[in-house]
Amino acid sequence: MSTYLQNTLRMLRECQSRSAREQQILSGRDWLFATALVQFISALFPIYRCVNYAMAITDINPAIEKDLGMAIGMVVVGTVLAILWVWGKYAPFRASVSAFVFYVTLQVLIGIFYPLHMFDGIVPKVLIMLGLIIAVRTGYRRRHSG
Repeated sequence: MSTYLQNTLRMLRECQSRSAREQQILSGRDWLFATALVQFISALFPIYRCVNYAMAITDINPAIEKDLGMAIGMVVVGTVLAILWVWGKYAPFRASVSAFVFYVTLQVLIGIFYPLHMFDGIVPKVLIMLGLIIAVRTGYRRRHSG
């Protein structure tokens, strides 16, 4: 084979490898985005209940206050994860590790302060943690790729 053909094939292999790495990075960032989106969507029902109750009755019920606090908490968690998703474009490994530590810490705190609610929605929690582990893995691979 000629040198020109060898150089062309080498450049094509490098381009394909770089494209595969970029796709993995997007996959890791996509998990951060999905986690934030799940938190925002989960906040819709408590917000709906609060608005519906406020339109029907003027005085505040303690159960509605709890729903409002839950909705605000979910929106705050979703906002933190969305900020980490944006940061993941520049530092995917650090952002995904931060998101994983944040989410696990949040679940541990829920388990400590509200032990009866620790297993509420366990399937989405496990899926989110697995997704964040995948995000950490792809960020690590990108960081240590040669």
